[in-house]
Parts: sequence; structure tokens; C-alpha cells
Amino acid sequence: MDQNGKEQPKYFQEALGDFVHDAASGGAIRHLLDLGYTTDAIMKNLAFPTPRARVEKAVLRYLTEKGTLLGELPVKEELQPVSLNVCGEAELCALLRRYITKNGEAYSYVSCPFGTIRRDREERLNRMLSCLTAREREYIMGIPWSPCTMYHRLDSRMLEISVYLAIHSEAEIRFYFLKSRELLFASRLD
Repeated sequence: MDQNGKEQPKYFQEALGDFVHDAASGGAIRHLLDLGYTTDAIMKNLAFPTPRARVEKAVLRYLTEKGTLLGELPVKEELQPVSLNVCGEAELCALLRRYITKNGEAYSYVSCPFGTIRRDREERLNRMLSCLTAREREYIMGIPWSPCTMYHRLDSRMLEISVYLAIHSEAEIRFYFLKSRELLFASRLD
């Protein structure tokens, strides 16, 4: 209610809540995320108690604002598909590092279907992520993925995660290199 006794619109209350949250915890969340903390670790280190949904929302917003996480790739032309036959983690990692060096990290992304799987097949998602360390799983599960394929920048953390997923899981992982206009598919040689 305002000072005249009228009820405030819901958007006003939400905006005020976001402002208060950002003042109390927003900067800390962004700082801890930049240090490599997962959502769970951020929650444990906040000075003010903050609901998980609000922390996840802040994480998603910050990753999106930084360009680390995209809902769609910023390319209009079609990318040239390249199929790779890789034998192991080291080989795929070395190859991807060469592509990242050639394109720059800001132009290198990996597909992330986690939001589509999480919505309706939690068991499949758990199976897919079982090859990851607990910290890597915690990172993936701490992001409130949109219910579509999203694209995560191939920073050092996501490079390691995506290599493990491409080699050891049933996930269809695709690597996008925007400067060279290449789309890499990693096919396993089991």
C-alpha cells in the first residue's frame, strides 16, 4: 500500500524486491560467480539469506549479460558443419583449444540442451551428467536453463565439462566457432 492507502501494482513490488536484493546480495553473487563459484557455493557464502530461486535468477541474468550464456547464437549465415572422429578427452580438448585460439573465447560456444531435458526427463539428465565431477554437475544444475537449447561460451570450465559430455555421455554436443563459421560435431568411436 502507498501512503494514500492504495495497493501498489505487483510490478512495483517486484522491482523494489529486485532493488533490495541487488543492494544486499547482487554484487556478491556476481563477484563469487566471477571467482568460479557454483550456485550452491554462492548460497553458502552470502552474508544475507537469499532464496535459491533469486540466486539462480541473478546467476542467469549475469551470465546472459556477460555473453557467457546465450539463448541463440548471434549469426545470420549458416555455419559450415565439420564432423570429428575423436578417440579421447585429450585429443578433443587439444583440438577445441586450437579452434578457441583461432576464433577467440568470445566467439566460441557449446550447445547446452539441459533445459529441455531437465523439464521432462530428470533421470536422463542425471545419467548424462554422471560422467562429470560433483562440482561440474553442481555448476550445470545451478543454472536455471531455459526450456530450449542454450549456448555457453567455451571458457575453461565449460570446455572441460563439454569434452567429458561429448566423450562419455549420450548428449549431442555441438561446438560453434563464430569467426571461422564452423560447427563441430564430436562423434565417439566406441
